[in-house]
Amino acid sequence: MRALPQTCRRVLTKGGRSRGVSSSWAGIMNPTTATILHGFALWIWHAPQLFDATVTNEFLHRLQHVSFLGSALIFWWALFRRPRRDLGAGAVHVFATMVHMSLLGALLVLSPQLLYRAQTASASEFGFTPLEDQQLGGLVMWVPAGTVYAIVALAMFGFWIASSPQRSCDA
Repeated sequence: MRALPQTCRRVLTKGGRSRGVSSSWAGIMNPTTATILHGFALWIWHAPQLFDATVTNEFLHRLQHVSFLGSALIFWWALFRRPRRDLGAGAVHVFATMVHMSLLGALLVLSPQLLYRAQTASASEFGFTPLEDQQLGGLVMWVPAGTVYAIVALAMFGFWIASSPQRSCDA
């Protein structure tokens, strides 16, 4: 905002405080809504025809990446802007995202047929068949990315447990 002229900042600030914008923003920033939005962006863009269309259409390609980045920013912002007492619930959202993203990766790895023809057309330049290229992409989505989500979920659970009030087991 500071990079914009003062008049633009005033207009945007006033608009952002309007009831419609602020209630819409609050709805999007709900962790459940943010998780669903992020998952939807991930799955919809991996539909074979749409994914291949992004290879040949620059506008769709940019829109795909903007929606990936935007939904991810909303997802993480919605989770980390919550009070510490909500970290347990946030960990559940991260774990759910890990599961569905890993499932998508596993589907790409284990698919017996090629799903992305345009995306994998130049795989031979790197020594892969198109199916191997698709499987490699799915493997990256499944294992390393899933591992990062698992680590974050476990860390969030750990912080949540550490911040909960101490209770005595003696009654």
